[in-house]
Amino acid sequence: MKLSLIVPCFNEEENIKLFYDEVKKYFKHHIHQYEIIFINDGSQDKTYNELKRLYQKHSKEMTIIQFSRNFGKEAAILAGLRKSSGEYVTIIDADLQQSPRYVVEMVNFLEQHKEYDSVAAYQKSREERKIIIFFKNLFYKLMNKITEIEIYQSASDFRTFRRNVVETIEQLPERCRFSKGIFAWVGFNTYFMPYDVEQRVNGESKWSLMKLWTYALDGIAAFSTTPLILSSIIGIIITILAFMFMIYVAIETVVWKEKATGYSILITVILLLSGIQLFSIGILGHYLAKNYTESKQRPIYVVKECVDRKKEYDE
Repeated sequence: MKLSLIVPCFNEEENIKLFYDEVKKYFKHHIHQYEIIFINDGSQDKTYNELKRLYQKHSKEMTIIQFSRNFGKEAAILAGLRKSSGEYVTIIDADLQQSPRYVVEMVNFLEQHKEYDSVAAYQKSREERKIIIFFKNLFYKLMNKITEIEIYQSASDFRTFRRNVVETIEQLPERCRFSKGIFAWVGFNTYFMPYDVEQRVNGESKWSLMKLWTYALDGIAAFSTTPLILSSIIGIIITILAFMFMIYVAIETVVWKEKATGYSILITVILLLSGIQLFSIGILGHYLAKNYTESKQRPIYVVKECVDRKKEYDE
């Protein structure tokens, strides 16, 4: 098998057939040996029915992995990587914003440049709300400063790997997965290829500002302990400032014979310290929550059904 195409799906019933047609269109004269692995991540619409209908006509190159519920894109990506068998493996979304024509370019690039192990696509221009672009840029800058890895700005999960890279990624056992960080952590030589994001044909983005915020926190917690150190540093600074303030009040009372006043200032200081304490506890809680999840050793996803030519699925 030359290429495995991994396609996570969540409520994409209107895009499944269109996506498959696009793949056939661009692969027709370029990539002849390939498999398409659709992972239905607990869709609440008729995505699974559309996949089964498509499978009945094109079972030769299709595999459907049906999750028992929604486990998230990270789990879907891992399931697809484990199931893949191609010499090259590509992760691509089903919403048609990432055109399959770039997959052909990725594969051709890897065949012509043996020194590279993967190709990652990044957006030439991002047509998103300015506030989202701002926070995304801030996230990449922060991640690259406080972690040992470097994540290319605007690089997406849309990328193609050689088989050896996939096998390395599969060896990482963590359950709280942040794929962009994992792709950077495993190393290997990666070529970053610009691409144009297509207009969404049907449906709407599954990412809200809150989901992006949570995703960013997960990424930072997965690859950096700096927030833990930062909270300690803030605590030390506040303690020093508080001690200096106590000395000032003592001198003011003894030397200048003035009564210690200013209840509003005191309340402000108490609220400030309380806020910092709660913030620090929140950071600790986030790391403890991740550790708690890892310690339970639950599977990253549960496969309800796998439909392919072999009628079997090895987790």
